[in-house]
Amino acid sequence: MAIKNLMMDIVTSAVHEVMKNDRSVKDSGANDEDIIAYVLNRVPPKYITSERGILHGALDVKYMVQQRMDVLTLIYDAVNEIKRRRSSKAISKEEGEIDRIRLPHIIGTVLEETTLTIIPDVEVALLYKGKIAEMLYDEWENPYRSHKATMGYYHFWPKYNKKSMGDTPTFTLRFRHPKFNEMTADAMLQPLGKDDEGGSHVVPIVLMTAKDGVSLDFLYEE
Repeated sequence: MAIKNLMMDIVTSAVHEVMKNDRSVKDSGANDEDIIAYVLNRVPPKYITSERGILHGALDVKYMVQQRMDVLTLIYDAVNEIKRRRSSKAISKEEGEIDRIRLPHIIGTVLEETTLTIIPDVEVALLYKGKIAEMLYDEWENPYRSHKATMGYYHFWPKYNKKSMGDTPTFTLRFRHPKFNEMTADAMLQPLGKDDEGGSHVVPIVLMTAKDGVSLDFLYEE
């Protein structure tokens, strides 16, 4: 009797979607096999027998909904960790330890408030003191545009300068879409120590309100 780990399919599918739709991940140099291995080592397996095809399909849908957000968070954690390890090796002693103290990356998702539906093409900008914040790496987009394929996720990794930002810099997330009212949310970040493995600042789900008279039918178009 063949045994299959259902999470392998879920994680592999999610990684391939992110690699296809998110430029910052595509350009990071991270290998998809390395990302898949990182995520699978951090999620509980779900074993099924290959004969139970109908059950496989039902479980796949269920777990894609329940665990998708956790899997996406781990995918970005994997990319950031791979990037951190590479950059740490490239940092010379002359550059000093202060350059290795970084902010956590920011992860969140934006949805329509009444149906909790994914809103594609929301422009999410990370601001610092009213201006577009500089990212730690060039391939990280700011502003970032949400995608259906990545379930309305957005993410940023801001560059940190202790001298100008202080110990707990506060950033502002700005959400814009032509059919929705503009929104903002604050994110206060605690810098990570030079020996930290990295971390995420998870923003609670942001719910956008449609402008008066706007039909939401476009949210359900393929």
